Amino acid sequence: MLNKKILVGMCAAIMAFTPVMVNAAVVKAEAEEDTKKSREDLKIGVSWKTMQEERWVTELAEIETVCKEQGIEMLYQCSENDSQKQVGQIENLISQDIDMLIVMAPEKGAMDNVLKEAHDAGVFVCYYEQVGGETYFDMSGGNDYYEVGQAITKTIADMNISGDICYLLGDSAGGSGVINFKDGMQDSMKACDVNVVGEQFVANWDPATGMGYVENWLSEYADTLSAVLCMNDGLAGGAVQALENEELDGKVLVCGQDCDLAACQRIVAGTQVSTIRKGGIDYARQFTETAIKYYLGEMTEDDFEMTDTNSLGEEKPFMSYPAIIVTKDNIDETVIDAGVYTREEVYGE
Repeated sequence: MLNKKILVGMCAAIMAFTPVMVNAAVVKAEAEEDTKKSREDLKIGVSWKTMQEERWVTELAEIETVCKEQGIEMLYQCSENDSQKQVGQIENLISQDIDMLIVMAPEKGAMDNVLKEAHDAGVFVCYYEQVGGETYFDMSGGNDYYEVGQAITKTIADMNISGDICYLLGDSAGGSGVINFKDGMQDSMKACDVNVVGEQFVANWDPATGMGYVENWLSEYADTLSAVLCMNDGLAGGAVQALENEELDGKVLVCGQDCDLAACQRIVAGTQVSTIRKGGIDYARQFTETAIKYYLGEMTEDDFEMTDTNSLGEEKPFMSYPAIIVTKDNIDETVIDAGVYTREEVYGE
């Protein structure tokens, strides 16, 4: 049994030590607050999947503009749709002590381990598109893939067309995003009395490859083909080229997405029915500014209306951005007046 004097002494020692422990915790919290970086001290890395489509060139440039305006250092690398290369590029960005990573990949799942590594190294991971559980991230943004898919084909579906149609789809390596695009496109067309005679995924979203598929379909269905439903504007460009070669441009309906300048020019020329403006400089700016504010604590999770799920099953903030259908009837309002392109660029005037 402990001696009473010893017991009293132990209690006194504990009482004396407890405030020190509390004070140490307070000091640690204050130190962490003091070392929190200011906006001008941030270093942002951007890992971009491709510069193949005009949209990605424009949006990367706007991210850089936002960083320059705020005095933030930005580093970027582009993998040109090579997942293995992109993993190495992200590891390189991590080694350069970035604080935040903005990433967009051709294969989300292939990035999972390296994005977890980034997070564990103290990097705030921001995914530039909706993830849906396929990879790790701390914040994401963009459009709902299924709803965008519906929007891609909506204008043609509203024409209540009939006859043979073909689907020219993106790279299947894109995972759930491409599948959700496809489901939305096909569901949007259900009310039309059409017969699907062709459906093809296109590796790397390559327009030349897509053009080849359309040429093959035309060799058999040129007289009955009503529409080629394309998942993006690059593929739509390939489809229109194949149709031009058979003097069917403007006769067979074509749609796409991304609001590329060439697509807008085809819309006013009558060789493409519609495109989808789902990003652009306004989205790139809003996403980048939001990510910076959230990282710095100027925004909280309560400021986001939606969430997205990362590969750990965690619900994380999602910055939702609406998609806009662009047609010949509204292109002045949705593209020119919105400042996406000038009238001279779209109309060639």
